[in-house]
Amino acid sequence: MSNRPASVTPKFPSEVVPAPMVMSLFRTMQQAGVAQGRLLIEAGVPVDPLRAASPAGCITPRQYSRLCTVVSRQLADETFGAMPDATTPPGTLRMLALGMLGGGALGAAMQRAIEFNASCRVRGRLPQENRLWVQDSGRHATLAYLGTGVTAHHQHRVLAGLAIWLRFCGWLIGQEIDVVSASCAGPAPERDDALRHFFPGPVRFNASSNTVTFSARHLEAPIVRDERQLAEFMALAPYLLLYAPEACHDSVARRIRLLIDNAPDAALPSFTALTVHLNMSARTLRRRLESEGTSYQRIKDTARRDRAIRLLRQSHLSIFDVAEALGFSDPSAFHRSFKKWTGRPPGEFRC
Repeated sequence: MSNRPASVTPKFPSEVVPAPMVMSLFRTMQQAGVAQGRLLIEAGVPVDPLRAASPAGCITPRQYSRLCTVVSRQLADETFGAMPDATTPPGTLRMLALGMLGGGALGAAMQRAIEFNASCRVRGRLPQENRLWVQDSGRHATLAYLGTGVTAHHQHRVLAGLAIWLRFCGWLIGQEIDVVSASCAGPAPERDDALRHFFPGPVRFNASSNTVTFSARHLEAPIVRDERQLAEFMALAPYLLLYAPEACHDSVARRIRLLIDNAPDAALPSFTALTVHLNMSARTLRRRLESEGTSYQRIKDTARRDRAIRLLRQSHLSIFDVAEALGFSDPSAFHRSFKKWTGRPPGEFRC
């Protein structure tokens, strides 16, 4: 009996794509001097979804994905300039993904991708750094990328590209890969909404390279997808990777995280309550979480960290208010926990 997921057909969180995402794609088209009308028709979008008179309001996930594919062909770059040190001709990502399918475990597949990337570059345009390593503790792994001749302004896009790449790796193994921390070779942007979309947790700026750090256990996970599933996935990849990565899989960790995020107050469910809700024994639940490279404590810490950062960025809330909202009766205990989660004091995350 195969352990491969039967289908990649996602459960969309929405029937339409939010207008800001469509507008961002349209800005990319405008900056590149690409005519919108013809490409909209080619992508199967009969009207401009951003015109006030349009009855559509927004476009569907499949239309959005088709439009991204059409635009990437027009630009001759599948990353839309996210990797400014070298363009990615249409078809490159599919060939890279096909090579990863036979990698066995994720760690080996990611090393194949790094080698593939290097082989596609002309001499003199190789990245200064593109490597994957496991930290000395053995708990965490780090993926780093630093392009050649990339300006500081573009480093944010490179870092976002690493996040998108990890989302794809998560799809390959049927697990969500949570980013523990990240660093960016560029300065902190004036507005970081785009980066926060990919990194709700801490990001260190003005670093020596762009990096994402995650649980090393994911590297041992087997690749559970095949070529048929990849073909289905690629048709929706822009929408799934940019907006709805959770629709790609239904891991136990994701189900628990949704329970926590949707809880009406700061009280977190006990482990026993989770076993009842998920209809699993305690032993089975622990084993499932371990196989996904995580634990209930790690999921709780990540959820509280992300919520704390969101609240800290709301200037009308004091640190005491944030601590109370997360269930801490003692602000000093919140300070200690937050520094453990992020390596930095909560005051550094204020707007």
